[in-house]
Amino acid sequence: MEKEKGGMRRSAVAELIKRAAGMAVIPLICYAVMAVACLAVGGRLFPDDNTWFIFFRGLTYVLLLSFGVSINLHTGRFDFSTGAVMLISGVIGAKVAVAASAGPLLMLFVAAVSGCIVAGISGILYITLRLPPMIIGLGMTLILEGVTAIITGGLKPVGFGTDPSFYRFVTTPAAMIPIIVVSLIIMVLLFHYTRFGYDYRALATGQRIAAAAGVRERANALICYLVSGAFLGAAGALSVCSTNGVTPTINFSTIGSMFACFLPLFFSGFIMKFCNKQVAILLGCIGYEFIQIGFGQISFMRAYFTSDVYKVVEAAILVLFLIYLNNEEKIIEFVTLKK
Repeated sequence: MEKEKGGMRRSAVAELIKRAAGMAVIPLICYAVMAVACLAVGGRLFPDDNTWFIFFRGLTYVLLLSFGVSINLHTGRFDFSTGAVMLISGVIGAKVAVAASAGPLLMLFVAAVSGCIVAGISGILYITLRLPPMIIGLGMTLILEGVTAIITGGLKPVGFGTDPSFYRFVTTPAAMIPIIVVSLIIMVLLFHYTRFGYDYRALATGQRIAAAAGVRERANALICYLVSGAFLGAAGALSVCSTNGVTPTINFSTIGSMFACFLPLFFSGFIMKFCNKQVAILLGCIGYEFIQIGFGQISFMRAYFTSDVYKVVEAAILVLFLIYLNNEEKIIEFVTLKK
């Protein structure tokens, strides 16, 4: 009996170590590779405290964006209007905060509510018109970009003047870390401890079966749009604070914003084998942000490493990781020499 208990304990410890290693491997690899790359060009990955401030600002932004995009993406609804939702929500939040002579917290709240409302309109159109989400997203993108241009007076940027509190807010880890923690808690509670989350997972794995079992697909889809919009609105507020304003653009220019979260989301596809999806997304974002910081340091040290080169390298990393995910078993067999 004692031997069996000892064997069970060792098995549990081994499983715990395996899970911890699986969760940490991608962030650690990203950190190690970028640290070596920075040393190779005569720099350091984190040369000062300011770099850590930038790290937490970028991590918070890409995490909110990833949460917002993943909610619909993982159910097959590819929504191109995410960038436009971010833009108009951030602008509305900034306008209200400046008019009320308030700080960034009010801006963050108003932007999240605005994103919830705007994305909710897309959700209502989706469940009533039954058009593909891609078509609705493209139409909403043009509308929201146009409305944003009207709100801001065309090319007039939305800024905060000489008020430093907005930029200081997004560059303060003490402000960003609570947003990360609260966002993660909300996502975990919502998708793992509510009826909505249960229905969401059922629809994601088998929509016809779940609908036949009584799951209300339309109501679930609308809630997905609402929650997604809230996270996207919050991300838009951080984006506006980071740049001290925004110059609105049209003709689908906001669509590219959503692609910033694709690499961390694909990272999470591997990590979620060892933990729940929301924690996996956070860890994927941490690894991605190490890459962002590393590329920024290399660009600072070497003028030839331009933004265009960075985009090519990032795309190559994404393609290589997709190749790995689709051939994981074969690669493991080749590396371990097992058939």
